[in-house]
Amino acid sequence: MTQPVLTLTPLALAANDPRELARQMAAEHGLALLGDDEWPDLTALPQGLSLRFLRRVAMLPLGAPEGGVVRVAIADPADRAAVAALETALGAELDLRVASLPAIQSRLDALAKVAGPLHSPEMAGPEAGAADDAAEDSALEAPVIALLDRLLATAVGARATDLHFEPGPAAMVVRQRVDGMLRPAANLTHSTGRAVVARLKILAGLNIAERRLAQDGHIRAPIGGVVYDLRCATLPLVDGEGAAVRILAGQRSLPSIPSLGLGAENEARLRHGLNHAHGLILVTGPTGSGKTTTMAAATAALNDPRRKIISIEDPVEYHIPGINQVQVNPGIGLSFSAGLRAFMRADPDVMLVGEVRDAETAHVTVQAALTGHLVLTTLHTNSAAAAVVRLGEMGVEPYLLSATLRLSVGQRLIRRLCRSCRTATTVPETLTPLIGPGPVFRAIGCDHCGQTGYFDRQAIFEVMTVSDTLRALVLARADTATLHAAAIDEGMVPLFAAGMQQVHEGVTSVEEVLRVVQDG
Repeated sequence: MTQPVLTLTPLALAANDPRELARQMAAEHGLALLGDDEWPDLTALPQGLSLRFLRRVAMLPLGAPEGGVVRVAIADPADRAAVAALETALGAELDLRVASLPAIQSRLDALAKVAGPLHSPEMAGPEAGAADDAAEDSALEAPVIALLDRLLATAVGARATDLHFEPGPAAMVVRQRVDGMLRPAANLTHSTGRAVVARLKILAGLNIAERRLAQDGHIRAPIGGVVYDLRCATLPLVDGEGAAVRILAGQRSLPSIPSLGLGAENEARLRHGLNHAHGLILVTGPTGSGKTTTMAAATAALNDPRRKIISIEDPVEYHIPGINQVQVNPGIGLSFSAGLRAFMRADPDVMLVGEVRDAETAHVTVQAALTGHLVLTTLHTNSAAAAVVRLGEMGVEPYLLSATLRLSVGQRLIRRLCRSCRTATTVPETLTPLIGPGPVFRAIGCDHCGQTGYFDRQAIFEVMTVSDTLRALVLARADTATLHAAAIDEGMVPLFAAGMQQVHEGVTSVEEVLRVVQDG
């Protein structure tokens, strides 16, 4: 079945650096760029203006009109309809100053807190109390379509990876995940929220009448010239039907092993593992730790016309020329294990399994590695050593795992400190034994990073090579702590130490490493 295509309103907000984008916008339209010291203290909006409208158009009046002119911060000066609407609402001429989207959003957030939850940034839509059937009808109407377009475009512009629609007692809260952390994006009335979720279900090919069961589907959406794969999942919550949208770039550039930031020693270990003709390589970590990117980089390194490489994924995030890629489809019985069995008959050299989720897939994966294939897969575990124990819990016999496992990679994504506002500090004496001496940096917050103190993320790794010593421990059913300690004795740098190295290099903060690597 062909996936529906969502056409979004063009919005030039997909740059990696919002402040640089604002500079480009200002130069392109011949407008002044609003400096960090030019923002006035705002405690209220001009009469007749709503936060929901200003959220939607990414604009903010910077005071009352003076001489028939009001100064206004704007993220997208090309949106002439929004400018005309604000001029009409204020009854004054606008003196436009370009500002970054995070800077405007953070000040609207502050105004929302002053106004209270009942006046937080609602988006325009039908009045609350509308029936579900009316919400379905509204899902086909232009205002709801435009609202969803705007929410998705704004999320992409903010570098969000997920967009959450969460119904509550008073309203539906919309939040977006940026650099791994959730941020409020908007509040919708219940009726508007129902209509937006219904619109998502239509686009994802889901049963719009079924609100009692969870559903999931996919949408292909061009945003800012890039086609994104949107994974849409709905949930029947107490206060209504919610939805979560994972935003996956469908045309992103293929990563390389050097671009991962492994470091020289870890990179050498990974390349050595990939040079094996057969065996099992694991990439481990929690959801959202960058495992798919690492797998894609490893695949690119293995991609050679002399090899046949087949992958089964859910979803296919990186489209790689020369690789035979298969999309999981449970509806027709095409699971990871079923795909793997089919691969065995297709004479592959290398097989990639998106994720080992169950005992059946684990057994077929290990069997494939045992019969002369190089197999790469991912597991949701907290460390490289824990992956060994996890496969044992799935019923894989120690002698099979000992014979096949070549390498286990553990990883996390840590937020990078914003270079515009990070501040040097010293390590407290109580933490020196844990962290080590020397100056470090801490997060502050500015317009560039949306007042979070962090901008962008990078991965940290631990790479466990399975030596004869570790192989013997696997055979003896050693626990995670024993395997982890043995790997460190043989030169593995654990995740916590890798994170502390980034702290001393000024890349991230102590608090961020402690947050991400909780198990040390």
